[in-house]
Amino acid sequence: MAEMSTYKDRAQELMRKRCRMRPYHFVGREIVIRERDVGENTEEAIGKRIWPGGEAFAEYVESGELSLEDKKVIELGAGTGLVGIVASLLGADVTITDLPDILPCTAENVTSNTMEGQSCVCKYQPKVRPLTWGKNLAAFPMHRVHYDYVIGIEVVYIEDVFQDLITTIKYLSDKDTRILIGYQIRVKERDSKFVRLFKEHFCVLKQHSIMGNRMKLLEGTLR
Repeated sequence: MAEMSTYKDRAQELMRKRCRMRPYHFVGREIVIRERDVGENTEEAIGKRIWPGGEAFAEYVESGELSLEDKKVIELGAGTGLVGIVASLLGADVTITDLPDILPCTAENVTSNTMEGQSCVCKYQPKVRPLTWGKNLAAFPMHRVHYDYVIGIEVVYIEDVFQDLITTIKYLSDKDTRILIGYQIRVKERDSKFVRLFKEHFCVLKQHSIMGNRMKLLEGTLR
């Protein structure tokens, strides 16, 4: 009986840690994203999967709604890296960030989809950097860097870090930075709380749905 229990435990662990490959076609290229820990439901594992908002926003930027070529972009909570990869292939100078524990998954996907041998297929080689919202922000010195876009897709899901997210966006932005926050409405009260907080700190230029109402998009600037 003990041996059977051990076998089941090992099988369950393997299921939790399993990976899968997700193929896409953007910017005339095949993009293959490796998702990790797809059977696990921890916060770290959730950051290693593709979410519908990321797919929808990748389609949105590819459609030409945003002119990203030669723009300096920083992405928050990049997860598997799909959005940052597409932005890079469209000619943007992208810094892709997430928590240190998630970043190896991000970096693996960025490298496999933007490098051919030792050569980068993008106009600017994307940078992958750790960033915990609200902490160690001085690692991103604003006196030397202007970001045209601060992007966060599917980042509105943990209320406890809303203020840290707002603080990080403010730190990375200047008066000419466009802020784009995209999310699916899952818990209306929670999502409404974030929108209220966002409006307290930023001027909202647009608040609209994209890709057949699959995602809400907040577009704003610093006050």
